[in-house]
Amino acid sequence: MTILYFLLGLIVSLLVIAAFVGTAWTIERSIDINASASKVWEQLGTLRALNAWNPWSSKDPNVKLTFKGQDGAVGSSYDWDSTDKTVGAGTQTILATDAPRELQTRVDFLRPFKGTGKSWLKLNENNGKTTVYWGMASSTPYPMNIIKLFGMIEKNMDKAFSEGLGELKRRSEA
Repeated sequence: MTILYFLLGLIVSLLVIAAFVGTAWTIERSIDINASASKVWEQLGTLRALNAWNPWSSKDPNVKLTFKGQDGAVGSSYDWDSTDKTVGAGTQTILATDAPRELQTRVDFLRPFKGTGKSWLKLNENNGKTTVYWGMASSTPYPMNIIKLFGMIEKNMDKAFSEGLGELKRRSEA
């Protein structure tokens, strides 16, 4: 019986902590690229270009992609659908574009978890080199938001963003 009370107390404690942690999260990473902003923009100014180096696309070579609208223009989007649980399914839509400085998108996740995030890529050129900032803001619903305490979101996103930015750098400097 003591074990049952202990487990019940642990569960209640985690739920109370999760209530105070908050659901929103933001992550941003950057990389310096030895190329002009216009050359880097060629690698990210459209959804097709973005998918060539984004780390999730490479996880499933059989992912189904469906592009809609004039790629690179505000309102254009693509749907992805994968049986790989790390890729899942969803839609990414261009919200704003300011070539060659900024691309803003909305990402609607359908699988493995439903959710919405805002993503951005910002370029800052200085003396022929470009710093690219890649960020995302989203939220994790209660009580799953308890994972924020363990740094799981940041760890997973940091790995993916680092892989993607490294590939963007490689392609842009080629």
